[in-house]
Amino acid sequence: MRSKRTLLAIVVSVGLMVLVAYVADIGAIDLTQIRPGYLPLALIAYAGTLILRACLLRHLTTEATDQRFTSWWSLAARHQFLFTLAPSGAGDLTFPVLANRMVGMPLTQGAALIAGTRLRDICAILGLGCVGLAGLGLAAPVMIMGAILCGLALLFSDLTGRAVARLLRRALSEAPSARWPAACLTAMIWLCASCAIAAGFAAAGHPLSIYQTFIMLAGLNIVGALAISIGGLGIAEAGAAGVLTFLGLPLAEAAAIALIARPILLVTNLAASGLTELVLRATPR
Repeated sequence: MRSKRTLLAIVVSVGLMVLVAYVADIGAIDLTQIRPGYLPLALIAYAGTLILRACLLRHLTTEATDQRFTSWWSLAARHQFLFTLAPSGAGDLTFPVLANRMVGMPLTQGAALIAGTRLRDICAILGLGCVGLAGLGLAAPVMIMGAILCGLALLFSDLTGRAVARLLRRALSEAPSARWPAACLTAMIWLCASCAIAAGFAAAGHPLSIYQTFIMLAGLNIVGALAISIGGLGIAEAGAAGVLTFLGLPLAEAAAIALIARPILLVTNLAASGLTELVLRATPR
C-alpha cells in the first residue's frame, strides 16, 4: 500500500512538473532578476517557524519525559524535514514515532498532538488567506467575517476539534488557559512562514505584497493538502502558478515565476531544518 502511494505521488509530481514547464514561458525567465540577498531572509524566517513550532509543541503537552527546549527544537526540525520530503500527508505519520524517541512521548499522545496542531494550522492558514483576499478588496466584508471566524476557531480549537471529529477522543483536551498561548504561537508560525514566502518570491524577482503573500500561503498549503506528491513537487509549482494567475498574471508568466520561486522556497525550508539539526548537534546539552 505504501509503495503504491509513493508511486502515485511520483507520477503526480512528474506529471504536474511537465505540465507547468509546458505552459510556462521559458523564454521569459530572466535569471538576472534573481536577488540572492533575500535568501538569508527566507532561511531566517523558516528557522523562526521551527523555533515557534518547538515552543507550541512543548506548550501543548506534559506527556513527555524530556522537557528540554533543545529536544523539542530538534523534533520540530526533523519532523519538518521529513514532512517536506515525504509524500503529501505522510510526514505527519512519522511524528508520533519521532516524539516517542526524542522526548519520550507516548505514541497515542503524539498522534493526538500532531492532529490538534494541524487543526490549528488550518484555522491560521485559512484566516490569513481571508485577510489577504479582503486586503485586495475581494468580497472584503465576507472575507473579514471569514477571518474572524477562523480566528475564533483557532482560539477555541479545543472545542472546534471536538465538534469536528473528536480526534482520538482527546486530541485537543488542553485546559482553556492554554488557548491564548497556543493560538498566538500558531499565528506567529504562519506569519513567519509568510515572511519566508515573501522573501522567496522577492529572491525570484517577483515581490509580493503582504496581502498577496497571505493568499499565496493559503493557496500553496490548500493545494498541498488536497493532492498527493513527493515533497510537493509539481503540486506546489502548479499551485503557485494558479495563485499568481488569480492575482492577475498571464498563465505562461505565472508558471515561469513558479518554476523559479518554488525551488528557492523548498531549498531554504530544507536548509533551515538541516542547519538547525547541525547547530543542535554541535551544542552541548
